[in-house]
Amino acid sequence: MFTADEIQSFVNQGIQNLIKANEANKLQAPVEYALSAGGKRVRPVLCLLVYNMFMDTMPNSVLHPALGLEVYHNFTLVHDDVMDNADMRRNRPAVHKKWDVNTAVLAGDSMNVLAYKYISRCDPEILPLVLESFNKAADQVCEGQQMDMIYEKQAFITEDDYIEMISHKTGALLACSFELGGLCAGVAPQTAQNLYQAGMSLGIAFQIRDDYLDVYGDTNVLGKPTGTDIENNKKTWLHTCAMRHATGDNLVQLTGLLADKTIPRRTAQFIDLYNKLGVKEEAEQRIAYYTDKTMEFLKDPQIPQAKSTVLIEFIKGLTDRKR
Repeated sequence: MFTADEIQSFVNQGIQNLIKANEANKLQAPVEYALSAGGKRVRPVLCLLVYNMFMDTMPNSVLHPALGLEVYHNFTLVHDDVMDNADMRRNRPAVHKKWDVNTAVLAGDSMNVLAYKYISRCDPEILPLVLESFNKAADQVCEGQQMDMIYEKQAFITEDDYIEMISHKTGALLACSFELGGLCAGVAPQTAQNLYQAGMSLGIAFQIRDDYLDVYGDTNVLGKPTGTDIENNKKTWLHTCAMRHATGDNLVQLTGLLADKTIPRRTAQFIDLYNKLGVKEEAEQRIAYYTDKTMEFLKDPQIPQAKSTVLIEFIKGLTDRKR
């Protein structure tokens, strides 16, 4: 078996090899820029960790599809930044700011094609199943982004709305990462489905943790300011929790804060209200709930439990992370 650090190294080296192999492309510069920004490389690492539970080798027939997941994820970030008119991505100018919008759109399109090229480099016998899984995830990610854009125009959303949105926008590709690792290892259909559900549950826990850190994280550890979701009226899990619990004067204050971004100490008032309503504690409970669901799906009888330790430790690192 490989360690998580070894698998991370495989992914990092694979990204470098992929960039080098793409250097003849006229859009190579913005594509390389987007892919070299770093990040946790969560999706390919999870795919390979799942595969590692069943197989002791790491052939290109699984490494390349795993890299395809990372390329696709970064493609969505390039286009998301254009749609959001975001200036920065991972502490650097976004692609459309370093170049221009048209270049960013084309670079994203090129990355989408590149992702499919690498996804398709699996064992030919499982290619239909791999493409079915990836196409489903890719479609859901687009739907999730559309939901996010729709919800930006709404004053409130429910927790069910939120879970549906992040199940598409975040959960779908993590679920696909788990499933692809299993498919490349030749697991049975029911095991592949359980791996998919494990990834989906992890995706929800992962996103709620992101929301939590934006309010309760340590800025020195995060390397960026907190409270940006509140400033932008972003529909986070914490937002939906506050809306569920607020009544009377608390509800009046909450709706007033949502309606007027010019209120002095607005972010601090939001956090005070969250604390009063028990949002912090309930968020921690929800993260634990979805993490536990992830672990339950990984108790599939076909999964070698003795070989699941590395994956489980990596999952705990994601849901307990400080940044």
